[in-house]
Amino acid sequence: MQTHHISLLTKDAKQNIDFYTRVMGLRLIKNTVNQENIKVRHLFYGDYLGTPGSVVTFFALPLLGQRTDAKHFFNGFRLSIPEGSVDFWKERLSSEGLKVTETATGLMFDDPEEIPVELVTSKLKLVGYQVVPENGIPAEFQVTKLLGTDLHIPDPDKTADFFHEWLGLNVNDNVVELEDNQSIKLFKTETEDKSRFGRGSIDHFALAVKDVDELEMFYQRAKNQHQNIEEYIDRGWFKSLYVRDPGDNRIELATMGPGFSLDEPILTMGSSLGLPPAFEGKRQEIMDYYAKSNVNFADKN
Repeated sequence: MQTHHISLLTKDAKQNIDFYTRVMGLRLIKNTVNQENIKVRHLFYGDYLGTPGSVVTFFALPLLGQRTDAKHFFNGFRLSIPEGSVDFWKERLSSEGLKVTETATGLMFDDPEEIPVELVTSKLKLVGYQVVPENGIPAEFQVTKLLGTDLHIPDPDKTADFFHEWLGLNVNDNVVELEDNQSIKLFKTETEDKSRFGRGSIDHFALAVKDVDELEMFYQRAKNQHQNIEEYIDRGWFKSLYVRDPGDNRIELATMGPGFSLDEPILTMGSSLGLPPAFEGKRQEIMDYYAKSNVNFADKN
Protein backbone atom coordinates (compact mmCIF):
# COMPACT_ATOMS: atom_id res chain seq x y z
CA MET A 1 0.00 0.00 0.00
CA GLN A 2 1.22 3.50 -0.88
CA THR A 3 0.34 7.10 -0.12
CA HIS A 4 -2.42 8.87 -2.04
CA HIS A 5 -2.53 12.41 -0.61
CA ILE A 6 -2.41 14.47 2.55
CA SER A 7 -4.82 17.32 3.36
CA LEU A 8 -3.94 20.28 5.58
CA LEU A 9 -5.32 23.69 6.55
CA THR A 10 -4.03 27.08 5.43
CA LYS A 11 -5.06 30.58 6.42
CA ASP A 12 -3.69 32.27 3.31
CA ALA A 13 -4.55 30.77 -0.08
CA LYS A 14 -2.45 33.26 -2.04
CA GLN A 15 0.66 32.64 0.07
CA ASN A 16 0.02 28.90 -0.05
CA ILE A 17 -0.25 28.82 -3.84
CA ASP A 18 2.89 30.92 -4.20
CA PHE A 19 4.94 28.70 -1.91
CA TYR A 20 3.89 25.31 -3.20
CA THR A 21 3.96 26.25 -6.89
CA ARG A 22 6.74 28.84 -7.18
CA VAL A 23 9.08 27.67 -4.42
CA MET A 24 8.39 23.93 -4.26
CA GLY A 25 7.66 23.66 -7.97
CA LEU A 26 4.46 21.62 -7.65
CA ARG A 27 1.59 22.09 -10.04
CA LEU A 28 -1.76 23.42 -8.84
CA ILE A 29 -3.75 20.52 -10.24
CA LYS A 30 -7.17 21.24 -8.72
CA ASN A 31 -8.47 24.69 -7.89
CA THR A 32 -11.73 23.75 -6.24
CA VAL A 33 -13.87 23.80 -3.10
CA ASN A 34 -14.45 21.53 -0.15
CA GLN A 35 -17.20 19.09 -1.08
CA GLU A 36 -18.50 19.12 2.50
CA ASN A 37 -18.67 22.92 2.57
CA ILE A 38 -18.45 24.81 -0.72
CA LYS A 39 -17.59 28.02 1.17
CA VAL A 40 -14.14 26.55 1.89
CA ARG A 41 -11.61 26.65 -0.94
CA HIS A 42 -9.62 23.45 -1.61
CA LEU A 43 -6.22 23.53 -3.33
CA PHE A 44 -4.53 20.40 -4.70
CA TYR A 45 -0.83 20.23 -5.65
CA GLY A 46 1.19 17.44 -7.24
CA ASP A 47 3.24 16.46 -10.24
CA TYR A 48 2.04 17.65 -13.66
CA LEU A 49 -0.42 14.76 -14.06
CA GLY A 50 -1.65 14.85 -10.47
CA THR A 51 -0.44 11.30 -9.97
CA PRO A 52 -1.87 9.76 -6.76
CA GLY A 53 0.96 9.62 -4.26
CA SER A 54 2.36 12.99 -5.34
CA VAL A 55 -0.56 15.03 -4.01
CA VAL A 56 -0.66 17.56 -1.14
CA THR A 57 -3.91 19.48 -0.59
CA PHE A 58 -4.97 22.46 1.54
CA PHE A 59 -8.33 23.72 2.76
CA ALA A 60 -8.16 27.53 2.84
CA LEU A 61 -9.80 29.11 5.91
CA PRO A 62 -8.95 32.84 6.22
CA LEU A 63 -10.05 33.07 9.87
CA LEU A 64 -7.87 30.21 11.11
CA GLY A 65 -6.07 30.78 14.39
CA GLN A 66 -2.95 29.14 15.73
CA ARG A 67 -3.10 25.36 15.99
CA THR A 68 -2.72 23.49 19.26
CA ASP A 69 -1.11 20.05 18.99
CA ALA A 70 -1.93 18.06 22.11
CA LYS A 71 -3.60 14.67 22.68
CA HIS A 72 -3.77 13.50 19.06
CA PHE A 73 -2.60 15.04 15.79
CA PHE A 74 -0.73 14.53 12.56
CA ASN A 75 2.43 16.57 12.23
CA GLY A 76 4.17 17.53 9.00
CA PHE A 77 4.90 15.45 5.95
CA ARG A 78 7.80 13.99 3.99
CA LEU A 79 8.46 14.45 0.29
CA SER A 80 10.88 12.59 -1.95
CA ILE A 81 13.55 14.45 -3.92
CA PRO A 82 16.06 12.83 -6.30
CA GLU A 83 19.55 11.91 -5.23
CA GLY A 84 21.99 14.70 -5.96
CA SER A 85 19.46 17.50 -5.44
CA VAL A 86 20.13 18.37 -1.79
CA ASP A 87 22.46 21.31 -2.51
CA PHE A 88 20.00 22.72 -5.03
CA TRP A 89 17.11 22.57 -2.58
CA LYS A 90 19.14 23.91 0.33
CA GLU A 91 20.12 26.97 -1.68
CA ARG A 92 16.63 27.46 -3.10
CA LEU A 93 14.86 27.26 0.26
CA SER A 94 17.48 29.33 2.07
CA SER A 95 17.13 32.07 -0.55
CA GLU A 96 13.45 32.30 0.46
CA GLY A 97 14.45 33.04 4.04
CA LEU A 98 13.67 29.57 5.36
CA LYS A 99 15.80 27.95 8.02
CA VAL A 100 16.99 24.68 6.48
CA THR A 101 18.57 21.82 8.40
CA GLU A 102 20.54 19.02 6.77
CA THR A 103 19.74 15.47 7.89
CA ALA A 104 21.24 12.09 7.16
CA THR A 105 18.65 11.58 4.43
CA GLY A 106 18.02 15.08 3.10
CA LEU A 107 16.69 18.37 4.46
CA MET A 108 14.14 19.68 6.97
CA PHE A 109 12.40 23.06 7.14
CA ASP A 110 9.11 24.67 8.15
CA ASP A 111 6.83 26.10 5.48
CA PRO A 112 5.38 29.64 5.89
CA GLU A 113 2.71 28.34 8.30
CA GLU A 114 5.24 26.39 10.38
CA ILE A 115 4.39 23.01 8.90
CA PRO A 116 7.39 20.69 9.27
CA VAL A 117 8.43 19.46 5.83
CA GLU A 118 11.17 16.90 5.29
CA LEU A 119 12.78 16.31 1.91
CA VAL A 120 14.16 12.78 1.66
CA THR A 121 16.47 11.70 -1.16
CA SER A 122 15.67 8.65 -3.26
CA LYS A 123 16.52 7.19 -6.66
CA LEU A 124 13.09 8.18 -7.96
CA LYS A 125 12.80 10.94 -10.58
CA LEU A 126 9.81 12.32 -12.44
CA VAL A 127 9.51 11.05 -15.99
CA GLY A 128 7.67 12.16 -19.11
CA TYR A 129 4.54 14.19 -18.50
CA GLN A 130 4.95 13.99 -14.72
CA VAL A 131 7.57 16.75 -14.98
CA VAL A 132 6.23 20.22 -14.19
CA PRO A 133 7.40 22.57 -16.97
CA GLU A 134 8.70 26.12 -16.54
CA ASN A 135 8.82 26.07 -12.73
CA GLY A 136 12.49 27.03 -12.45
CA ILE A 137 13.47 23.59 -11.16
CA PRO A 138 15.41 21.17 -13.38
CA ALA A 139 13.43 18.00 -14.06
CA GLU A 140 16.09 15.89 -12.35
CA PHE A 141 15.64 17.84 -9.08
CA GLN A 142 11.83 18.10 -8.87
CA VAL A 143 9.79 16.74 -5.96
CA THR A 144 8.57 13.27 -6.84
CA LYS A 145 6.44 11.69 -4.11
CA LEU A 146 4.60 12.08 -0.84
CA LEU A 147 6.45 9.73 1.49
CA GLY A 148 4.44 9.97 4.68
CA THR A 149 3.66 11.79 7.89
CA ASP A 150 3.99 11.59 11.68
CA LEU A 151 1.01 10.55 13.79
CA HIS A 152 0.90 11.47 17.49
CA ILE A 153 -1.52 9.44 19.61
CA PRO A 154 -2.01 8.40 23.25
CA ASP A 155 -1.58 4.66 22.57
CA PRO A 156 0.75 3.77 19.67
CA ASP A 157 0.18 0.05 20.27
CA LYS A 158 -3.56 0.34 19.64
CA THR A 159 -2.96 2.41 16.53
CA ALA A 160 -0.35 -0.06 15.30
CA ASP A 161 -2.89 -2.89 15.75
CA PHE A 162 -5.46 -0.82 13.85
CA PHE A 163 -3.22 -0.48 10.78
CA HIS A 164 -2.17 -4.12 10.93
CA GLU A 165 -5.59 -5.68 11.52
CA TRP A 166 -7.57 -3.46 9.15
CA LEU A 167 -5.08 -2.87 6.33
CA GLY A 168 -2.61 -5.72 6.84
CA LEU A 169 0.30 -3.32 7.20
CA ASN A 170 3.44 -4.24 9.11
CA VAL A 171 4.39 -1.98 12.01
CA ASN A 172 7.95 -2.13 13.34
CA ASP A 173 9.38 0.15 16.04
CA ASN A 174 6.25 2.32 15.79
CA VAL A 175 6.65 2.79 12.04
CA VAL A 176 3.73 1.81 9.82
CA GLU A 177 5.54 0.45 6.79
CA LEU A 178 4.22 1.31 3.36
CA GLU A 179 5.75 0.50 -0.03
CA ASP A 180 8.80 2.25 -1.53
CA ASN A 181 10.18 3.71 1.71
CA GLN A 182 6.87 5.39 2.54
CA SER A 183 5.62 5.31 6.13
CA ILE A 184 3.52 6.69 8.94
CA LYS A 185 5.62 7.19 12.07
CA LEU A 186 3.81 6.79 15.40
CA PHE A 187 4.63 8.88 18.47
CA LYS A 188 3.12 8.67 21.95
CA THR A 189 1.55 11.80 23.42
CA GLU A 190 1.66 12.44 27.15
CA THR A 191 -1.22 14.85 27.65
CA GLU A 192 -5.00 14.69 27.89
CA ASP A 193 -5.35 18.26 26.60
CA LYS A 194 -7.42 18.62 23.46
CA SER A 195 -5.82 19.35 20.14
CA ARG A 196 -7.24 22.27 18.19
CA PHE A 197 -7.10 22.73 14.44
CA GLY A 198 -5.40 25.88 13.17
CA ARG A 199 -2.89 27.07 10.60
CA GLY A 200 -0.92 24.09 9.31
CA SER A 201 -3.02 21.40 10.96
CA ILE A 202 -3.47 18.16 9.05
CA ASP A 203 -7.07 17.17 8.48
CA HIS A 204 -6.39 13.66 7.19
CA PHE A 205 -3.90 11.35 5.54
CA ALA A 206 -4.93 9.18 2.59
CA LEU A 207 -3.62 5.82 1.43
CA ALA A 208 -4.17 4.49 -2.08
CA VAL A 209 -6.19 1.45 -3.10
CA LYS A 210 -6.17 0.29 -6.70
CA ASP A 211 -9.91 0.27 -7.42
CA VAL A 212 -13.46 0.26 -6.07
CA ASP A 213 -13.39 -3.50 -5.45
CA GLU A 214 -10.42 -3.14 -3.11
CA LEU A 215 -12.03 -0.15 -1.41
CA GLU A 216 -15.22 -2.17 -0.88
CA MET A 217 -13.18 -5.01 0.62
CA PHE A 218 -11.61 -2.70 3.18
CA TYR A 219 -15.01 -1.13 3.86
CA GLN A 220 -16.54 -4.52 4.67
CA ARG A 221 -13.53 -5.43 6.79
CA ALA A 222 -13.85 -2.17 8.72
CA LYS A 223 -17.53 -2.93 9.39
CA ASN A 224 -16.76 -6.47 10.49
CA GLN A 225 -14.07 -5.17 12.85
CA HIS A 226 -16.41 -2.47 14.19
CA GLN A 227 -14.01 0.27 13.19
CA ASN A 228 -15.07 3.89 13.56
CA ILE A 229 -16.28 4.47 9.98
CA GLU A 230 -16.87 8.14 9.25
CA GLU A 231 -17.82 8.28 5.57
CA TYR A 232 -17.84 6.27 2.33
CA ILE A 233 -18.24 8.67 -0.59
CA ASP A 234 -17.63 9.34 -4.27
CA ARG A 235 -15.38 12.39 -4.68
CA GLY A 236 -15.60 12.23 -8.46
CA TRP A 237 -11.84 12.12 -9.06
CA PHE A 238 -11.67 9.12 -6.72
CA LYS A 239 -13.87 7.22 -4.28
CA SER A 240 -13.05 7.48 -0.60
CA LEU A 241 -13.51 5.74 2.72
CA TYR A 242 -12.77 7.65 5.94
CA VAL A 243 -12.13 5.77 9.17
CA ARG A 244 -11.05 7.14 12.55
CA ASP A 245 -8.05 5.42 14.09
CA PRO A 246 -8.10 4.58 17.86
CA GLY A 247 -6.50 7.97 18.54
CA ASP A 248 -9.39 9.71 16.70
CA ASN A 249 -7.46 10.81 13.62
CA ARG A 250 -8.91 10.62 10.09
CA ILE A 251 -7.43 7.94 7.84
CA GLU A 252 -8.70 7.89 4.27
CA LEU A 253 -8.50 5.20 1.62
CA ALA A 254 -8.82 6.58 -1.92
CA THR A 255 -8.97 4.87 -5.29
CA MET A 256 -6.39 5.56 -7.99
CA GLY A 257 -9.00 6.78 -10.48
CA PRO A 258 -10.79 8.11 -12.41
CA GLY A 259 -8.25 10.90 -11.76
CA PHE A 260 -8.10 14.69 -11.79
CA SER A 261 -8.61 14.99 -15.54
CA LEU A 262 -12.19 13.70 -15.15
CA ASP A 263 -13.69 17.19 -15.44
CA GLU A 264 -11.04 19.21 -17.26
CA PRO A 265 -8.21 18.51 -19.73
CA ILE A 266 -4.81 17.68 -18.27
CA LEU A 267 -3.27 20.69 -20.01
CA THR A 268 -5.55 23.15 -18.20
CA MET A 269 -6.04 21.46 -14.80
CA GLY A 270 -5.96 23.97 -11.97
CA SER A 271 -6.29 27.03 -14.21
CA SER A 272 -9.94 27.63 -13.31
CA LEU A 273 -12.60 26.33 -10.94
CA GLY A 274 -12.54 22.53 -11.15
CA LEU A 275 -15.61 20.58 -10.08
CA PRO A 276 -16.50 16.89 -10.24
CA PRO A 277 -19.70 16.06 -12.14
CA ALA A 278 -21.87 15.92 -9.00
CA PHE A 279 -21.03 19.57 -8.23
CA GLU A 280 -21.21 21.01 -11.75
CA GLY A 281 -24.76 22.17 -11.15
CA LYS A 282 -23.51 24.38 -8.31
CA ARG A 283 -20.86 26.13 -10.42
CA GLN A 284 -22.65 29.48 -10.67
CA GLU A 285 -23.57 29.44 -6.98
CA ILE A 286 -19.93 28.79 -6.10
CA MET A 287 -18.61 31.45 -8.48
CA ASP A 288 -21.08 34.02 -7.11
CA TYR A 289 -20.13 33.26 -3.52
CA TYR A 290 -16.38 33.61 -4.11
CA ALA A 291 -16.81 36.73 -6.24
CA LYS A 292 -18.01 38.49 -3.06
CA SER A 293 -14.57 37.79 -1.56
CA ASN A 294 -12.77 38.83 -4.76
CA VAL A 295 -11.58 35.28 -5.38
CA ASN A 296 -10.99 34.69 -9.07
CA PHE A 297 -10.12 31.04 -9.62
CA ALA A 298 -8.62 31.83 -13.01
CA ASP A 299 -6.14 34.23 -11.36
CA LYS A 300 -5.26 31.62 -8.69
CA ASN A 301 -5.43 34.28 -5.99
